[in-house]
Amino acid sequence: MIVLPLLFLVQAQSLDQARLDSVASMRAAARVAVTSAPTYSGVASQTTIETPRLTGRPVIDGILNDVQWTQAARLTGFSQYNPVDGKPAEDSTVAFVWYADDAIYFGVRAYAPPGTVHGTLADRDKITNDDHIQFILDTYNDNRRAFVFAVNPLGIQSDGVRSEGNTASRMMMMMGGGGGGGGGAGGSGVSRLNLTNADLSQDMIWESKGRITDFGYEVEVRIPFKAVRFLPNTHAWGINVVRNTQRNNFQDSWAPVRRGNTSILVQSGRLNAIHDLKRGLVLDVTPVVTSLTSGAPTPIPGTTTNYFNYTSQQRFGGDVRWGLTPNLTLNGTMRPDFSQVEADAGQIPGDVRFSLFFPELRPFFVEGGENFDAPQQLVYTRNIVQPVAATKLTGKVGSTDIAVLSAMDGREYSASQTQNPLFNVLRLRRDMGAQSTMGFVLTDRHEGNNFNRVGAVDGRFVFRSVYALAFQAGASQTDTGSGPNFGRLWDASLDRSGRAYGFRNSLKGLSREFGSRVGFVNRTNVVDYNGNQRYSWFGARGSRVEQVMYSLNASSIWNYSDFFRGAVPLEMRGSLSATAQLRGGWSVSVTPSLTSDRFDSTSYASYYLARPHGATTDTVKFRPGPTVTSLQWQGRISTPQFSKFAANVSSTYGTDAEYLESAVATRFDVSANLDLRPTSSIRATLTMLHQEFRRERDKSAILMTNIPRLRVEYQLTRTLLARFVGQYENRTRDAYRDPVTNAPILFKSSTGTYSATSRTITNNMRADWLIAYLPSPGRVIYVGYGASLKQTDPFSFSDRPERTSDGLFVKLSYQFRVQ
Repeated sequence: MIVLPLLFLVQAQSLDQARLDSVASMRAAARVAVTSAPTYSGVASQTTIETPRLTGRPVIDGILNDVQWTQAARLTGFSQYNPVDGKPAEDSTVAFVWYADDAIYFGVRAYAPPGTVHGTLADRDKITNDDHIQFILDTYNDNRRAFVFAVNPLGIQSDGVRSEGNTASRMMMMMGGGGGGGGGAGGSGVSRLNLTNADLSQDMIWESKGRITDFGYEVEVRIPFKAVRFLPNTHAWGINVVRNTQRNNFQDSWAPVRRGNTSILVQSGRLNAIHDLKRGLVLDVTPVVTSLTSGAPTPIPGTTTNYFNYTSQQRFGGDVRWGLTPNLTLNGTMRPDFSQVEADAGQIPGDVRFSLFFPELRPFFVEGGENFDAPQQLVYTRNIVQPVAATKLTGKVGSTDIAVLSAMDGREYSASQTQNPLFNVLRLRRDMGAQSTMGFVLTDRHEGNNFNRVGAVDGRFVFRSVYALAFQAGASQTDTGSGPNFGRLWDASLDRSGRAYGFRNSLKGLSREFGSRVGFVNRTNVVDYNGNQRYSWFGARGSRVEQVMYSLNASSIWNYSDFFRGAVPLEMRGSLSATAQLRGGWSVSVTPSLTSDRFDSTSYASYYLARPHGATTDTVKFRPGPTVTSLQWQGRISTPQFSKFAANVSSTYGTDAEYLESAVATRFDVSANLDLRPTSSIRATLTMLHQEFRRERDKSAILMTNIPRLRVEYQLTRTLLARFVGQYENRTRDAYRDPVTNAPILFKSSTGTYSATSRTITNNMRADWLIAYLPSPGRVIYVGYGASLKQTDPFSFSDRPERTSDGLFVKLSYQFRVQ
C-alpha cells in the first residue's frame, strides 16, 4: 500500500520538474546586467559587505536572471586555500548575496573548463565527492560557530554547523588537519575548510537549485531566517563562500583564509546592515507512526527444529521544536523511533583493551549537539539508548551558550530492568575576547539509589592568533549501592598553528575512581602525555608536489599514581610521519613508529596457570611478560575523485604488544575503500577491513578479523532513494596461552572457580534494505527490511547462512510548521 502513494508522488514531482525544465530552457539565454551591483573583491580585502535589502521573491530554479540579482552584492576575487593558501584562484567564481525581510539569498556562477564539472544526484549530505559551494554564515558574529549550507552543481543540499575549538576540531588539528595546533595550519592532511569538518548531522529547511552550463555551473539558494539562530540585536553576520573543485582537489575562498591562524571563522568577511529580520513563529510539530514486524527463531515443541515466530508492534510518537526566540530553541520528543538510522559500520580496534567510539546519528540528539560539546567527551548521548521521553533547550544568550538536556531511558537499559534511568545534562560556555571561552558541564545519571554525577570546568584561550592554551578540571561521584566513590579528571594543552611550523602538547589524567555514565570515557587510572611537532613545506604553483608535512610525535602513558611517584611510563611511543599532497589530488603518507610497552601486573590479577603437582593439578599466578619494544610501518595512498571513482588504502605492518597475553605479536592491518559513481544517480562504496595478530614465538594467529562492507544507493529522484547496506564480520580469537610455556591461561571468577578460554569464531552477516521518500526534513516515508545471519564456514558459498533475526518496518512522519 505504500508503493501507490510513492508512485503518485514521484509522478507528480516529475511533472513539476518537466514544467521547471521548460521554463529553464526558455530563460537559458538570458544574461544579467551587473554594472550597477556593488562589487567586493576578496583578494583586494574588500570583505565588509553593505548587504542590499530587496523586495520580491525570485523563483529558485538555478538561473540567476531575476531582477533582484542585478542589484545583489557581487563577491569576486576568490583566492586559493588548498593546496597552497594565499594564491589567486585558478578558476573564476562570482557569488551574489542579498536579503529580504524573511530570508537571505545566494547565487553563484562557477566557471570551469568544459566537461570537468563533477555533479551527481546525490542523497542529502553526500556531496563531498562532487564539486560544491559552501556558504558559511556566522549568524552570532562571534567567530566560534557558523551554519554551513552547501550545494553541488545540481543543487543537492548539505548542511550543518562548523564549530571552532570543539572536540572534533581539536582532534583534527592534532592529526595534522590543515590548521590549528599539533599538525596545525599548513598540514597536508584534511583541510579545515572541507565540508567533512562540519557537523552535517543537522538538517535545516531551505531551498536550492543548480544546473551545469557551458561555462561551468550555476546555483541559486534561499535560506529562510527560520532555518538559523541568531542574536536579535546583532546587525552583522560573518560570511565566507568556499568553492571545492574535485578535478584538482583545489579549494578557493572569497574571504582570504590563511593557514597560520587558529581560527577559520575569525578570517571571515562581514555582512553589514542586517536588520529588521522577520523570523516569525518557529513551531514545528512532527507526529511519527512506526510499524515494526520482527522475527526470531523459536523451537517447535517436541522437535529439534525451529520456526520463525513474528510479532508486530506499532509505535506512536513525535517531536516538537519551538523557537522561543531567534537565539533559543526548545525541543521535545516522546518515544522517538530511530529505525531508519543506518547501522554502525564495523570497526577494527587500534587497541583491543578499549571500547570503540561510534558517532551520534539520531535526529533529536544531533540538532543543537554542538552546544553540548565538552572536552574529554563528557557528554555522549548514545548512552541514552531508547528514551521514553526527552527534552532539551539550546541556544545563546548574550555571550553565553546554553544547553540543557533531560531524558528518561527505557527500563530495559537499567541494571535492575525495573526502573527508568534518568539523565540530566547542563552545559554552559561563555565567550571571552575575540576567540577565547570558559565553560562548565554537569551531568547526572540516576537509577534508584545508584547514580553517577560529573562536574567540570574548562577554558580555551587564544593569543597572538596562532597560540591556544586549553584546560579542563573535573570530578565524578559514583554510587552503585556500596557507597560513593570520588574520581578526578584534569587536562591541559598548548597549541601553535603557524603556517610552516606548529605544535601541540597535551597532558591529561583520570584517576582510577573517575567514571562518567553520560560521557564516553574508555580508560581511567591513567596519565597521558602527547606531543606533536609539525613542519610544512609548500611547492610552487603547478609543481608535482604541492605540499609536504613532516610530523614528529611522542607519547607516554603512566598509571595515575605512578605518574606522581616519578615511575617509568607503562607505554612510550614515537613516530615520524611524512605526508605529501601531489598535483591532481593524490595523497601519500608513510609513518614509521617505535613503541615500548610494559605490562601492568594489576591488569592480570585474575590470570592463573595450571601446574601439575603429582597426581593433582595446582594453580599459580600468571606473570606478565617483559617489556616489549615494537617497530611498525604505516602507509596510506589516496586517489583524487575521478569522474567515476575514488579510492584509498592504508596499511600497518610490524610488531606490536599483544595485551591479552602480555606478549609480542606481528601485526598486519589493511583498510581499503572504493567509491564508485557509475552514473549520476548510483553510488556504491565498498570497504574492506583486515587485521591479524600473530604470536611472534610461533607465528600462530591469536586474532584475525575481516569485515567487508557494501553500501549501494540509487537516487531515483532528488527526493526518492533506495539503499542497500551489507556487512560481513568474520572474527577469530584463539584461546589465551602463556607466552613462556604455551599452557592455557585460566581465569579466576568471583566465586573462586577457574576456567580456560576457548577458540571462538564468529561469522555474522547483516543486510539492510531501505526505500526512503524525503521531500523535506521531517516529512518522510521509510520502508525498510533488515536481517541478521550467521555462518559456520567463513565466506563459504556452499554453507548457506542461517537467519537469526529479521524485521520489516514502515515509518511515516509529517512535519507541521505552524505559521
